[in-house]
Amino acid sequence: MKEIKINIKSVSGKKSRITTRTMLFDENINVVEELIKAAVAATVNEYNERRESSDLITVLTPGLIEDKAQTGKVSFGVNYGEKSPDLETAVNNALEAFADGIVVIFADDKKLDSLDEAIDINEIKSLTFVKLTMLAGRMW
Repeated sequence: MKEIKINIKSVSGKKSRITTRTMLFDENINVVEELIKAAVAATVNEYNERRESSDLITVLTPGLIEDKAQTGKVSFGVNYGEKSPDLETAVNNALEAFADGIVVIFADDKKLDSLDEAIDINEIKSLTFVKLTMLAGRMW
């Protein structure tokens, strides 16, 4: 398994921060499509684990309240939804978003352009996922 630093950025007014975390990837990943599938599977699994272990209420400190206020939502981190995400649907949505240009992925400083682009997972030190926000109805 290869540990890679992941940077996640949503280009919108509400969330102006880049979140960073590490993720483990299988060293047999050879193309961008496999990378996206692995990242989505790991994220769905982490979400399900958090959802199952969120029985404890988090204490909100003043610093935590300020951080959450910057993102526009102050909460205890409890998910009140009862439906678990479907892995196949999540993978299909992620692949479609990448193919449509809604999500852009950078391996280190190189933009990944297509699902069948060859990559060497052992050479990658960091990945950056950027979700673009489409603007409509506004003239510049």
